Amino acid sequence: MTKQISFLASLILLAAVTVTLSTQSLSVINWPLLIGASFVMALTPGANQLLSLANGFRVGVAPATTAACGRFAAFVVMVIGVAVGLGHWLATSALFFDVLKWVGAAYLLYLGVRSLLTAWRPTMPAASGDIATADSRSLIRREALVAFSNPKAYVLFALFLPQFLHADGESFAPAIVLAGLVYILIEFFCAYLYAVAGCLLGRGSVTLRRQRWLDGTSGAAMIGLAGWLALEKRPG
Repeated sequence: MTKQISFLASLILLAAVTVTLSTQSLSVINWPLLIGASFVMALTPGANQLLSLANGFRVGVAPATTAACGRFAAFVVMVIGVAVGLGHWLATSALFFDVLKWVGAAYLLYLGVRSLLTAWRPTMPAASGDIATADSRSLIRREALVAFSNPKAYVLFALFLPQFLHADGESFAPAIVLAGLVYILIEFFCAYLYAVAGCLLGRGSVTLRRQRWLDGTSGAAMIGLAGWLALEKRPG
């Protein structure tokens, strides 16, 4: 859990620095609404949360939570982009939205088909004691790619979070950074819950039937999300 703790500590430190630089950022955020809405958004099943569930089933809670750090690193980049003024353009540019939409849909389709093909394997994969270590980089990369290629993530930080701020001008940047970091911390907790749920599903003897069920279900869900994303229209 060292990596996860280090990542959380970095987020908290960044939030503390933001508050120190602008104490006004605390008072311009509608905290009850922000926290409540963030939990609803973060708990809603999406592509990244399905990855946490599947990773928790396959490699356990700690590796799945470590993998989720790839997603949150992508989110931090998005929050910084919004803070420096790119957020509205990223969220409202038709070209940017469409390119990301089709790239994201294609990648989710690839992950879904790959998971379905895995579900049809004739035998269980060979057990490996080093599976968590061996797959950690690819799992982190996969979480980051899904986050970066999802235009709804950019919309979340550029258009959703600002609704809970009463800030403009110089106070906007630190306020949106603080709100974004709070959302990331909440989604980190929710990702952990998904990883725990996946781990509980895989507790005991992981039979071929149970492995196929999870691979098939997550694969079908990924393909469904790919179709939904492909049909999604740009907000506004």
